[in-house]
Amino acid sequence: MTAVGIDAIEVWLPEDRTPIRDLAEYAALTEPDRTLVDGLGIASVPDAGDSQGTDLAVEAVRALLDRTGLRPGEVDALLLIGGRAPEYLMASESTRVQHETGLSSALSFSVSDLGCASISTALLTARSLLLSTSDWRHVVVAHGCVRPGPGRIRLPVTVNGDAGLAVLLRPRATALRIVDVVVETDGRFWDLFRVEYRGVPPERWREVCADPARYSFELALESRNRLDRLNRQVLDRNGLAMTDVDHVLMQNVSTGAFRFYEEAFDVEIAKVCERNLAGYGHLGPVDVMANLDAGVTSGQFEPGDLVLVMNNSPAAAWSSMLVEV
Repeated sequence: MTAVGIDAIEVWLPEDRTPIRDLAEYAALTEPDRTLVDGLGIASVPDAGDSQGTDLAVEAVRALLDRTGLRPGEVDALLLIGGRAPEYLMASESTRVQHETGLSSALSFSVSDLGCASISTALLTARSLLLSTSDWRHVVVAHGCVRPGPGRIRLPVTVNGDAGLAVLLRPRATALRIVDVVVETDGRFWDLFRVEYRGVPPERWREVCADPARYSFELALESRNRLDRLNRQVLDRNGLAMTDVDHVLMQNVSTGAFRFYEEAFDVEIAKVCERNLAGYGHLGPVDVMANLDAGVTSGQFEPGDLVLVMNNSPAAAWSSMLVEV
């Protein structure tokens, strides 16, 4: 089978940074909630102001094309990971990004609905398209991460930052070969986190956890078991063991989450994850790609290294991906 890899990752970050303690909502927290937020391991978040997620996706795709020298007409497909709060109902955000980045000949559509884990389904879809369409050479996955309302603090989990993402995939890419990727979902948790918006002014939109105890205990245990099984599956079917893995990374939610999975799987989460968490907070589907890119560009991940990428979402969805640097 022809290998498909990630040829380039572009993470677009707004210039403005907001320290967590300067957020207006931080001052309104109760003392226990303030202590919880202080312990997440997040110092500041990128702030794109009133920009829409598609604005950030456009910036990331443009930057990707500039850096790689790829001409817009060479892109065969654009897969947009849609945001949680689209600018308009009934409109097409994926074709807006296509139009504003000049990808006029690319097939464009959205892959979303699974929160942080949507990047995994997007990569799985892009990889499958490249393997099944013999004359395709370049697929771009894009996303713009912005908060679904005025608040950034997502109790009891994390603090949301803003960022754009563009990932270029192609057959026989030598930079980051996708060895395997698996994804699972479970509809029992479909509305555990939600924003009530019908009849509610946007300035009052708030993401809430419907059952914090269920999130902290039932979903945490389910995530540990699911990821353990998916990690074993992706390694076993490639004739590998955890001892063959050089680095493990995951999405950036909190330092507590890093410690939980380190203890559960007897692994060390790559240091780039903690650094990105501190500076950017949680960037949704952007997280694992930002961590993978940081590991490579910093030299922490070297050619030939195997990187196990774990990702999950309270939607709920889980994924495990194996990448060879």
